[in-house]
Amino acid sequence: MDSTLYQVNAQSAPGDPRMAPLYALAVSAGAPADLARKIRAGLLLVAALLVASGLIFWVAANWQAQSHWFKLGLIEGTLALSVLAACLWPRLRLAALFCATLVLGGLLAYVGQTYQTGADAWQLFAAWAALALVWVALAGSDLLWSVWVLIVAAAIVFWTGKLDLWQVLVADRDSFAQLMLRLVLWLALALVPLLVYCVPALRVRGGMGWWSQRLALGGALAAWSAIATVQLFDEATRQTVAAFALSGTLVAASLLLSLFSRFRDFICTCLATVAANVLVLSLIGRWIFEWHETEALLAFAVIVMVCLGISVKALITAQHYLHAQQHDHQEVL
Repeated sequence: MDSTLYQVNAQSAPGDPRMAPLYALAVSAGAPADLARKIRAGLLLVAALLVASGLIFWVAANWQAQSHWFKLGLIEGTLALSVLAACLWPRLRLAALFCATLVLGGLLAYVGQTYQTGADAWQLFAAWAALALVWVALAGSDLLWSVWVLIVAAAIVFWTGKLDLWQVLVADRDSFAQLMLRLVLWLALALVPLLVYCVPALRVRGGMGWWSQRLALGGALAAWSAIATVQLFDEATRQTVAAFALSGTLVAASLLLSLFSRFRDFICTCLATVAANVLVLSLIGRWIFEWHETEALLAFAVIVMVCLGISVKALITAQHYLHAQQHDHQEVL
């Protein structure tokens, strides 16, 4: 036993109730009781990923060698077996539905490639998300919701049609209605995990789906920051001011909710802090670079370092605050 535990025990008052759980932790075996279950679940997920990716790669490698109906039947059969396994064997449900979600995307891609439906890429991802939502909503798994969030995020990105820096900076500018629609779509995606938590029938096992929430909020914050930055360095118009103001409001609201609401989370707080730094530095940089002098770059570098220091200090304070709130909540329970 660590000598520190003896020192803590010696400094504690006789009969301190905190010593009993500390002693139980000190003499425990050290391995979590559910370690075997977690390893088994992880291996099943890896197996599901290998089955789905192996099937897709095999079909792509044998595109000319196999007939159309054989490839279609193979993909559909794998999808049906995955869903059937999820219905019959509860222990395999998560891995089977994970495999089914990936195979469903491969099936839609195969149908679109074979029949040349003319559908855009965003329509493929939208159909993928809509069809997979059936079992994702019923499974109550944070992993499946995380995959679903990534699929929807890809659909939104492909819908914008701006997939590289050239298209973002040089292509035709979006109208005000298009900008507002993009902001609203990312806001809707960020709210999905919160809505799932608020509906008891859809709630993830264990309460809040934190990883799906972090992915959804991270994607939304990145999109809002990019929209605001691009608009800021464009010509100064009412559209620029409105887009930057709305993006800043959404980022600030995300930061406040991550700190002070029932959905507080340190990782979400960090993501919102990064987005806030991007907006602040973009605004300052837009003003500084109008000087057209060499000193402007040095001044901007100093401001970046100051913002970095303030952010680190604020995040440390936020971490202590969140830990204190969590400790108080556990004591109440």
